[in-house]
Amino acid sequence: MITLWYLSNMESFRSVADRFGISKSTCWEVLYRMCNLLLKVNMHYNIISWPNRERQVEISNNFNINNFAGIIGCIDGSHIKIVAPKNNRNSYVNRKNFHSVLLQGVCDHKMLFTDVYTGEVGSLHDYTLYRRSELYLAIQTQQIRFFDGTHLVGDLAYKLHTNLMVGFKDNGHLTLRQKNFNVILSKIRVKIENAFALLKGRFRRLKFLETIRLELAALLIISVCILHNVCILNGDLLQDLIDVDEERRQGNAK
Repeated sequence: MITLWYLSNMESFRSVADRFGISKSTCWEVLYRMCNLLLKVNMHYNIISWPNRERQVEISNNFNINNFAGIIGCIDGSHIKIVAPKNNRNSYVNRKNFHSVLLQGVCDHKMLFTDVYTGEVGSLHDYTLYRRSELYLAIQTQQIRFFDGTHLVGDLAYKLHTNLMVGFKDNGHLTLRQKNFNVILSKIRVKIENAFALLKGRFRRLKFLETIRLELAALLIISVCILHNVCILNGDLLQDLIDVDEERRQGNAK
């Protein structure tokens, strides 16, 4: 309960400790222990996991809009606001001029995360983040599979690749067909924006992480993503928590 309350609210850590009648040090110990336990639970039950062939077919069928076949996930990055770290603090300042770490997520049609990567400095571009992620390495070394020509979709921050589809860059001379392609792709890609917005709406701690320990910040973010999947898998999907406009404002600032 301590962990869920802390992650779901913006209450100060001292206030959380007082609420549950424990010391701050005990509160930190409980939080750290529970988040590490969540990592073990995730490894055992594959709560966040890359889809196998059968699941890729299911996801692709549900993403199929206007014959856009083969899509098994949407990829994007989101900023998580943090306290200015002691070291290299300028590298954590993003384009919106606040300190952050980045969260890269891939989600399916249900807004379930199938891959997450976090902890990189907020000044990174989304495509650079992708190139530095474990997902990119796994794709390059074929540790994960894209069956039957499946692929991800991303916004124009990413580059076109065999396993990653992006829209046409608007050079002022796009054809009507290309514009329609971009519109449909955007309607599909909005799922990852919704996923991030639901994540932050339910677990409001991601609005601002007050810890100066970056390894703990990454642990908290991954733990929240696991809990996000647990909620959806148990039918706890609260649409009124989704603040899509906030995620789009962040996207416009990239």
